[in-house]
Amino acid sequence: MRKRVFFLCSCALFLAPLVSRAQASSSKGKGASESLPPIIVSGLEAYKNKGPEEAVRTWIKGSGIDGSKDALSQANVLRQVQDYYGAYQAFEVVSTKDLSPKTRVIYLVLDFEKGPLFAKFVVYRSDQSWILAYFNFNTKEELVFPSSGP
Repeated sequence: MRKRVFFLCSCALFLAPLVSRAQASSSKGKGASESLPPIIVSGLEAYKNKGPEEAVRTWIKGSGIDGSKDALSQANVLRQVQDYYGAYQAFEVVSTKDLSPKTRVIYLVLDFEKGPLFAKFVVYRSDQSWILAYFNFNTKEELVFPSSGP
């Protein structure tokens, strides 16, 4: 009897993170965009309709990194990913984490025709709206997501 209880508890502990991750990553498209700050959704729409440069300009508009050459260079990353993976198609929310009432970290997977791109956005709620504080893209999830998982 003890072995069965131990086994069931072990299974529950093992499956709980998988279930919560699956639920978080299953939100896609419109439903997911409703839970994201408008600045992120606007940039993703700009990316799909107008390309990488417009997406980055949209994301950094009004932020402390607005006009930063380092931030604008992220458009090159997006362009290179398109060369390998094809056209951007959609996004999936992996997780969001409120660090404080004004700061939120958002982990996404951007889906392309031939593969994923992993994204991290840190947004800050100013008095007027959400603005982007930081963002990072990479084809290697371990370089974007925290080591313990998003």
